[in-house]
Amino acid sequence: MKDFINKGIVKLKSTSNKMFDELNKGYVLAKEMIEGLPIFMSFERFGTQTPTSFDEKHYFVIPFALSEHQFALHTMRYLPNGVPEINNLPKRRIFHFPNEHAEAGLRHYMLNSADAIMRDQAVGQTNSLQSLANDIDALDKKLTYGMLLVGGLAAIANPLLGASIAAKAMLPSITGLLNKYGVRASADKLSQYQLEKEIKAAQSNIIAEFEAANTLQLINPILQELELTLRTTEAEHDPISSFNLADGSLSEFNDDKWRELTEVAICHVYKDVYDDPSLHKQANLDAKDLRWLKLMFDAEEAKENTL
Repeated sequence: MKDFINKGIVKLKSTSNKMFDELNKGYVLAKEMIEGLPIFMSFERFGTQTPTSFDEKHYFVIPFALSEHQFALHTMRYLPNGVPEINNLPKRRIFHFPNEHAEAGLRHYMLNSADAIMRDQAVGQTNSLQSLANDIDALDKKLTYGMLLVGGLAAIANPLLGASIAAKAMLPSITGLLNKYGVRASADKLSQYQLEKEIKAAQSNIIAEFEAANTLQLINPILQELELTLRTTEAEHDPISSFNLADGSLSEFNDDKWRELTEVAICHVYKDVYDDPSLHKQANLDAKDLRWLKLMFDAEEAKENTL
């Protein structure tokens, strides 16, 4: 596990400039394989702030035959456009499962594979959905050095990511960048110690807010459909020409934002496989599955072209 962390540091150094650029645009994607589980982490923005807006963390358990565990884990922080990473919006966390048994598989993985890079378990901690979310959040923070929590600020404070980001971010002034994220700054030039202290405090506040937030558990209709179409033949079920579980709704949301977030997560997980025909059979993707996934990829491409 130590070797994995060291490799992750090297990899993050090489991609940190790209991640910083993406955070400034409002999105970022990191991905890694840990003990046979593909783990994806992203930061997403779209839509507008409304009186019922939330700062959300989503956890998608996505059916994925190429994983040793038969699923991929995609965590995602979502904010409406224009809302900074440090904000006063109410927080909430949402687990998206394809069926009622998927939570047990995720718990088993976290308990048996990822504990070496999670925070130490608190004495007497209950086996709740909240504690599962806390453990996954700790894993995310370890892999991205907090970049999904406070954007580029985490990169500035972390010497592991190299001086290039710090130099880039501090021009023309560090104060403006800190103010953007709501971090107190009294002068243009802050000591490394002061900067790290401010950013760690901001990270801790966000973590505490999410840990105190309401945590929901959902059976996601799109993930249900993905699971169904992967285990059936075209003669048995075609999501385009026959019934489609993805047409279902979720009463916990006032709009279809959950639908777009789910499709984004599926596209992230399946993009490399979709683009490589040699992997289709191993991933249980037949012609009907590829047609259905293509609809998602086309929609995501169209959205990106409008940005």
